[in-house]
Amino acid sequence: MRTNIFLVSIILFTLFNSCKTDDVIEETEEICPRNVDIGLEALSPYSATIKWLETQGFASNYEYGEKGFVLGTGVKGNISDENVELKDLKPNTEYDFYLQSICTAEIVGEFITNPYTFTTLTCYELNADNLGFIGYVENGDFNSFWIPNRNAEEWQVAMLVNDNSNPTEAQIYTVEPNVNRFNFPDIEPNVEYIFFVRGKCNEVYGEWVTKNINTGDENLTSPCKAIVSNVYDDGYNINFYVNTPSSYVVEVIEENTEKGSGLTFESEKFSSFNLNRRTFHNEYSDYVKADTNYDIFVRVACGSSFSEYAKVLTYRSPIANVVFITESSVVDDQLQLSWPDYHYGLNYEYCQSYNQVVYEIEYGLQGFVEGEGVLIEITEATRSGGSFSYSLPLSNFESGSTYEFSIRSVVNVNSRGVWNSLNTGACNANNKNRHSFTMP
Repeated sequence: MRTNIFLVSIILFTLFNSCKTDDVIEETEEICPRNVDIGLEALSPYSATIKWLETQGFASNYEYGEKGFVLGTGVKGNISDENVELKDLKPNTEYDFYLQSICTAEIVGEFITNPYTFTTLTCYELNADNLGFIGYVENGDFNSFWIPNRNAEEWQVAMLVNDNSNPTEAQIYTVEPNVNRFNFPDIEPNVEYIFFVRGKCNEVYGEWVTKNINTGDENLTSPCKAIVSNVYDDGYNINFYVNTPSSYVVEVIEENTEKGSGLTFESEKFSSFNLNRRTFHNEYSDYVKADTNYDIFVRVACGSSFSEYAKVLTYRSPIANVVFITESSVVDDQLQLSWPDYHYGLNYEYCQSYNQVVYEIEYGLQGFVEGEGVLIEITEATRSGGSFSYSLPLSNFESGSTYEFSIRSVVNVNSRGVWNSLNTGACNANNKNRHSFTMP
């Protein structure tokens, strides 16, 4: 009987295993998950850096080629990082990028079904707004310039009278990649011309970019004029380019004040000027006031004199450092008031605080009118960690009475901040309530 039971068990076990489906077997196989979040980290005309997030793998295979290539015929590689730089690409070309995760030496995932596709940049960018003219220079040649967003491998320029728009009929001049101006000879005054510029990219020239010019324009009859271009202000830096064959002077002056009384900076011809907004107010603390508009002007040297002023832009200096009293405590016979030092961290880097700062505290009985309390100028305070503190004798206060305290910063040339101010996160001062203290 026992033998029969044993034989039946063997038969049932065999039948059970033989009845397993292929689907059940596939569910038990180990799978190497695909990498995710594939994207661009950097892009140029000739290279691209691709990044991704590995799920469980420790390395990746990749393959890439021009859009539409057959997987297996592209450029292949293997990397353990979560990014790779693809080099020797063609400008302005679409590429497909495939990625395959590797979990162990034996377990390799599948290539992503849909490739990540990207397009390399053109090797140069140039538009008609960035073509310009200085006019006639000292030797009689006519000076033109162009300001590309990215440089070409070399440039070609030409000038034709306005009734002829075919540059192949003109004298075409070749210019080196880092030289973005050219003096055309034999250009007549009071004539309508078309100015042509194009760049070479990967041994192929791009389309001509053109701009019309009348050489009789009064602004082009003398090199003594400030022509400013590529002006930008991103909140951290102010930058512009002055295209002039003479040296020039930049003046930063408080709005609505007489020109010639501001800060002046001399610069070389054909050069860019940069003002670092994060440091300028501290470098010139004797002149720059907080929360004040400043105009930037340029004028060009003309022998022993200067051209007229050309306004570039107006910008506003940062607000004075924000400050508010966080706590008060009785220490021996003194009332100690504390406030944070915002001359570091977010406010210092992002909101551009001032290095030269003192504080004013005004206090009085609860509900006192601003300007009628006791005003104290604090030139020296005790610093501990990220806070300042200042102590007042308890004898200044009546027992059982409630007092209110306000504080503000005074920066640079007596620029006073807002009482009890807090940074709102957008570098604006937001008022807080006065600090209260009841004398025991």
